[in-house]
Amino acid sequence: MKQGWPVVSGPYQLALSSPGQRVWDRRGYWWAAQVGFQTMPHVERLIFLPYMDETQRVQNLLTDKLDTSLDLRPPNIKTAVEGNARITTWSGRQPPYGYLDFWPVSLGFNDLEEPFSDPQVRWAINFAIDRQQLVEVGWQGSGSSTLLPFPDFPPMRQYTAQIQDLLEQYPVGRYDLERSARLMERLGWKKEEGFWTKNGQRLKILIDIYPIFQDLTPVLVEQLRRAGFDADFRSTSDVYTRMAQGDAKAFLDGHGGSVSDPYLTLSFYHSRFVQPTGTAAEHFWRWKNLQFDQLVDHLGQVDPQAPETQALFRQAMEIWLRELPAIPLVQWYHRIPHNQTYWTNWPSAEHPYMHTAYWHRTFLLVLLGLKPVQ
Repeated sequence: MKQGWPVVSGPYQLALSSPGQRVWDRRGYWWAAQVGFQTMPHVERLIFLPYMDETQRVQNLLTDKLDTSLDLRPPNIKTAVEGNARITTWSGRQPPYGYLDFWPVSLGFNDLEEPFSDPQVRWAINFAIDRQQLVEVGWQGSGSSTLLPFPDFPPMRQYTAQIQDLLEQYPVGRYDLERSARLMERLGWKKEEGFWTKNGQRLKILIDIYPIFQDLTPVLVEQLRRAGFDADFRSTSDVYTRMAQGDAKAFLDGHGGSVSDPYLTLSFYHSRFVQPTGTAAEHFWRWKNLQFDQLVDHLGQVDPQAPETQALFRQAMEIWLRELPAIPLVQWYHRIPHNQTYWTNWPSAEHPYMHTAYWHRTFLLVLLGLKPVQ
C-alpha cells in the first residue's frame, strides 16, 4: 500500500485495511479514462464494513448511513423501503423488491444415507410441501416457487417448456398429504404419536441452513411435522462444512448454475462429485445414476442450440424427476436496497445496465453508472 503499486487495473486503489473497515480510494488517473474507453467514476471513496446482521443493516439504511448492502429478507427490505422514501430496489418500491437470481433453492439430502437414499422417501417428503404457503407466509408473498432446479430465465424456458408433460407424470408441485402417507406406509413406516416410525425410530429431518433461510425454513418445518416427519432446523457457523462433508443429512441450498442452457446445473448432479460421508464434496447432493451421468457427459459435448440438446435434456430430466435427488422449492431473489440519498441512477428493471450484487465482482459497472445527488 505504501508503495502505491496498482495490484489491480481498475480506477480504485486500496487505502486502508483494518478489522473495522476496508477503504478504496479513486486513483488520480485510470488507463480506461486516458484512452477514452470509460470516464472516471464519480464515486471517490468506497468503504466496506464488516458483516452485520439484517437488523443492523436496516437501521443503517434507514438513517442514511449505508448506500447499499447485502440482500435482505422480504420483511426487512419492506421495512427499509417503507421507512425511508429514498430507498428503492431493482423493482422500485414494490414487491418482489428485487430481481430473479440464478440460484433456485432446493431441499437437499445426503442421498447416500438412509432413509433419504430411497427416492420414494424423497417423494413422500415432496408431497408434504406446500410451496405456495412457503412463499405467502415465509416471504410474505414476495417471490415465486419452482418445480425445477433452474432459474426461470427466458433463455431457459426453451428447455423447461418442453418437459411440462414430465411434470405432470412426476407431479413435483402437488401438495398431497394422503399420497405422502401412502408412500410412507408402503415403505413400512407407521404413525406413532403423530410421527412416522419404523423399528422404534422416528424419521427425523434436521435441516441445516444458512441464516438467509431463517424465514422460509420454519414454515417448511411446520409443514413436514404436520405430515408426520419429525423435522427441525439449525443454523450454525459451520453449516457449509457440514454440507460439504455430508454430515448435514438434509439442508437448503441453491444452484448457482445454468442461465442459458441446462448443462451446468445438471452437471452438479453428476456422480463424479459424489464423495463418501465425511469427505468434502464440491456439490452436496451425493446422488448417483450412471445413465444420467452418460446423458450429462454427452450434453456437455453438444451445441446448446442443436436439436439433440433438447432430446438429451428431456432424457436426463426424466431420470432426475423420477429419482428426485433434491426437492426444488423457490426461485431466489436478490432484494438489494439502493439508498438514493447521496447517489442516483442505480440499476433497475427500467434501467437494467447491471445488477447490484456487488459480491459477484461486477460492481465497477454500477459505480461507473452512479451519479451524485449534489
